[in-house]
Amino acid sequence: MSTYTELASIVNSTDSTSEEVIYEASRIQPNVVSNETVLKIIHALKDTIVVALVSGFSKTSYLIQDHVKYIKRIQTARSPVSYVKFVARKLFPDNVAYTAKIAKIHESYKNKQALLNKLKALFELYYNNATKDSSTGSPK
Repeated sequence: MSTYTELASIVNSTDSTSEEVIYEASRIQPNVVSNETVLKIIHALKDTIVVALVSGFSKTSYLIQDHVKYIKRIQTARSPVSYVKFVARKLFPDNVAYTAKIAKIHESYKNKQALLNKLKALFELYYNNATKDSSTGSPK
């Protein structure tokens, strides 16, 4: 399957499949991070991809490919909630890492305000989840 087809299927996919996977995972293991949060992160990732494409990024650029990869991994994870928490803790282990990442995207995307806003919203979602629960280990 081509990258464009994969990207189009992810961006245009219905959320019913994601909701079913998340529902099944939530029945197995209760978590502090909710299924609603996972859906918000998936939507934020999709929005970031769309804005990046509109901003002139190629569908093969690292930014696009990396966000597509995160969506796929969340959707195929045995426990999407645990995977989101794992990624959140990996990206933002502490407040210093969050502040540094925000400063870096401000510098990198200062001329692309729409993309900057989407990335900040995405990072805020992840950061809020990293601080909610740090007791679980890596996802299985």
